[in-house]
Amino acid sequence: MNNKEDNINYPEHEPQIPFNYQLEQSKLDARRLASELRKKSSKYIPVITTKEGKVKTVNDLTFSEQEDEIIRCALNPIYFIEKYLTIFDQTKNDGNGEIIPFKLFDFQKDLIEIYLQNKFVIANKYRQAGVSTTTCAYIAWYIMFNENRQVAIVADKLETAKDELMSDVVNFIEDCPDWLKPKTGRQTEKNLKDTQKLKLYDNGSRLGAFSSKGLRGMTPTLIFWDETAWTEKGDIFWTSARPTLQTGGAAIMVSTPFGLDAVFYKTFMGARRNENNFKAVELWWFNDPRYNKDLMWIKNKGKENEKQLIDENWDNKKRIMMMDDGWEATSPWFEEQIRDANGDMKKIAQELMCSFLGSGDNFIAEEYLKRIEENEIKPPIRQEYTDLNMWIWEDPIIGEDYLIGIDTSSGHGDDYSTINILKKQEIIEEKIITKNNKPQKIKIKKNKLVQVAEYYGKVKPQTLAEIAYQYAKRYNDGYCVIDITGGLGVQVVEKLLEFGYENIHYSEITHKPSRDRLQGYIKSAQKTLFDGRIVNIDLIPGFFIGNNRGSVLLELQRAIHLGDIKIQSIRLLSELKTFITVAGNRVADHKRTFHDDSIMGLAIGLYVLNFEMILFKQNNYNPEKMINAILTSNDVNEELMKNKYKNRISPNNPSSLNPYLVHSWLFTDLKK
Repeated sequence: MNNKEDNINYPEHEPQIPFNYQLEQSKLDARRLASELRKKSSKYIPVITTKEGKVKTVNDLTFSEQEDEIIRCALNPIYFIEKYLTIFDQTKNDGNGEIIPFKLFDFQKDLIEIYLQNKFVIANKYRQAGVSTTTCAYIAWYIMFNENRQVAIVADKLETAKDELMSDVVNFIEDCPDWLKPKTGRQTEKNLKDTQKLKLYDNGSRLGAFSSKGLRGMTPTLIFWDETAWTEKGDIFWTSARPTLQTGGAAIMVSTPFGLDAVFYKTFMGARRNENNFKAVELWWFNDPRYNKDLMWIKNKGKENEKQLIDENWDNKKRIMMMDDGWEATSPWFEEQIRDANGDMKKIAQELMCSFLGSGDNFIAEEYLKRIEENEIKPPIRQEYTDLNMWIWEDPIIGEDYLIGIDTSSGHGDDYSTINILKKQEIIEEKIITKNNKPQKIKIKKNKLVQVAEYYGKVKPQTLAEIAYQYAKRYNDGYCVIDITGGLGVQVVEKLLEFGYENIHYSEITHKPSRDRLQGYIKSAQKTLFDGRIVNIDLIPGFFIGNNRGSVLLELQRAIHLGDIKIQSIRLLSELKTFITVAGNRVADHKRTFHDDSIMGLAIGLYVLNFEMILFKQNNYNPEKMINAILTSNDVNEELMKNKYKNRISPNNPSSLNPYLVHSWLFTDLKK
């Protein structure tokens, strides 16, 4: 949905640290301690076995043996990392930490092999996987043993890129023997010098640190973008950075997920579907030997048919198959993480489970989105209209009532025009209640809406009106609710009225530009206030969200959570997955570069239909008061039709414009 109100800023990734304060503080403390230990302790001196089988320290190698070692390191980055690089292990020395050789886990070795074999890699990881450190070690090798390389290290904040990631790479290089490493301080033809955020090496390679504001002064051969999903305005950065790689550059994206963001999620899912050049890598905590001790798998956890299996050091392929079959991994370490997170499964999903859906601020909770995806989404039985963007799941049925929500775009740009056709379905639910200390079974009537058709395309308002007219007539003269917020929907209203289609929702609208535009269609009506006073009002064809946005979206949320609406469109589900909770009176909004066009068309129709009906049921209003309540709040105005078609108001009148006939389900208790 396009920006239909002035001065609206759509939600972005807030500039926040993607983990809690304690973790961040612990990381900073560990870094300071590691720096102090490196200064105090003697420099690590590797011991190697020469080509002739002699065991020597690197300080004792002859010139010829040094050359052999350089070639050996250049050909094998894993050997180089494990032999020459060191890391800080806080678990050593009774918790005081110790500088130890960098011994890679199997999954870290696999990751380096993937870096070597693929120009573009995207890794979805769990927290504290050591992937960023492993990548920095790989970059150290890349710079040391390749000439004229330019590496850009990118993070949300420059301080993170410079003081943490780039610092790790520089320290890895500096700790190597002098005969192995390139020298720094090279003067360039552009008079560039070494700084805290730029290192120049005498083999022609450069290493620079950047924030997401852009890559100034560098055309990288390799971009390492850490915590991609958490980068503010990452889509803007990637749009500007991507062209710099077209001459043969490479890119590595590494991140824990943060909902369905515009870059990391889109790129990762595209890679999984082979729709881009990236190699997708999923790194699971249960493959990490630090965390998978006493690893077990549980199915149907907490239920009578719960099953448990002991992991017998299975390989990753076997473990992935277990996950796909509904098994969940657990270990003493994992259970401790859950306790530390106070049972916050959203946090666990984000930091340990590599879950995109469970990690974001989704307006519709993950469990309901999964229910829709698994149980409701269906391919359409037919695709119609010239662009094939009208999807049909069910043809119209004689005697059924249909509600049609319409959201309009300009027909160009990024936004879409949408039409949602919903069928009202009455169902009977049985519930057990306690009355006089005895359980009793009762039956409850409940209305359910079923999405039976959806248009989703880029057409001009006039064309959208033609499509809406065609399908509204087909679906039993369905009741059209048209969003006129922003003015584009006004053109649809005008066109439909020009066609003679009058089964359009009218509402009380005070927005002056809309009133002025639709001046010729204003109808007079009366409404009864809650204090009993009767006032005259003007009604305008269309629906204006205005201050109702919160109520509209909360009604949508309620209907989805309670299963009162069945969504069959994968396009609509995709919008719901990127529709997030935001601060302020907007309540929820789409993420940057995503859309909510179909959502809003659906939501306003649902609101018009249900909001005052719920009020009626809760307060035991009689039908007359119900109608007045509907007039009170921008809801279905059948009273307008009553005033307009006085000579056709009898319940026995078969006219299609008879509100008691066409929409009798709204007024089931209304007497003749």
